[in-house]
Amino acid sequence: MAPKKKDEGKGKKPSVTKIVEDKTFGMKNKKGAAAQRQIKQITSSAANSGSAEERRKAAEKAAREREKKAAEEAKREAEALLNKPAQVQKVPFGVDPKTVVCIFFKKGNCEKGKKCKFAHDLSIERKTEKKNLYTDARSEEEEKKKQETSEDWDEEKLRKVVLSKKGNQVTTTDKVCKYFIQAIEDGKYGWFWVCPNGGDKCKYRHALPPGFVLKTKEQRAAEKALLDKSPLKTLTLEDFLESERHKLTGTLTPVTPETFAKWKKDRLDKKAAEEQARQAKESTGRALFESGNWRFEEDEAEDEDGAEDDETWNLEKLRAETQAIRDKKEEERLAAIAAAEAAG
Repeated sequence: MAPKKKDEGKGKKPSVTKIVEDKTFGMKNKKGAAAQRQIKQITSSAANSGSAEERRKAAEKAAREREKKAAEEAKREAEALLNKPAQVQKVPFGVDPKTVVCIFFKKGNCEKGKKCKFAHDLSIERKTEKKNLYTDARSEEEEKKKQETSEDWDEEKLRKVVLSKKGNQVTTTDKVCKYFIQAIEDGKYGWFWVCPNGGDKCKYRHALPPGFVLKTKEQRAAEKALLDKSPLKTLTLEDFLESERHKLTGTLTPVTPETFAKWKKDRLDKKAAEEQARQAKESTGRALFESGNWRFEEDEAEDEDGAEDDETWNLEKLRAETQAIRDKKEEERLAAIAAAEAAG
């Protein structure tokens, strides 16, 4: 049968701290002088009864605590010397001290903590601040709103301001005003922003479209930096034309002063021929009368019925002559175009 294992922790000696905690259990909350002396005596005897290493550690711990306490006292004394001694804080009769901020707390050296009868909340001072009877708060608020723009707002604040400005609720279209969107994207929209397209009479909507996401300052700055670094910002017209010229393929004619002059002359001739053809097609009876390209002989000896027949016959003849003139001009135009192409 295997021998039983000895309890490894049986011979282990408890630490000084453990001994003190066990002996002083239930006595820590006692504030009497006798109880404190007894606790101190137990701690001292336990420290002396320990090993040399434990006594050394206890002495180092006590020294650190004394140094910490001395440093706190020195800091408090320095603050007291630098700051003027505060007067005893008083409140008028009937005023709740919890509605008044502790003057020592404002300086950061109130030693009473939660037991202090005054308030340790700086927001109370802002809430209870007296109004200045010599200034109009409305004008100050209006001036503050004039300085505000959408550049300093988040998306929730922007939507609230847009809804509060009921300028053009009655619109004739569902389209959103481009000036409105531009002002928001540029961070210029504010309480006193006026639409350049007629102000409140703008026919377009001044409301954020569904799914609109307001860009933050960081996003706008990043986009601006990216745009500044873009090669398109520094690309000149000459560089662009040169890059596009290298993309051309096949047999091409280089542009020289001579080739350009020839191309321009052919183009002007072509336009002139097209203009003549257009004018020939749009010629009216009056223009034909003025040109003298037709002859009309009136027989005054015929009676009224015969005159009507001659008029009908002459109109038909006029139409035929007009069509002949048009055909002739069209042939001349086509011949001019063919000659220009043959010369090119």
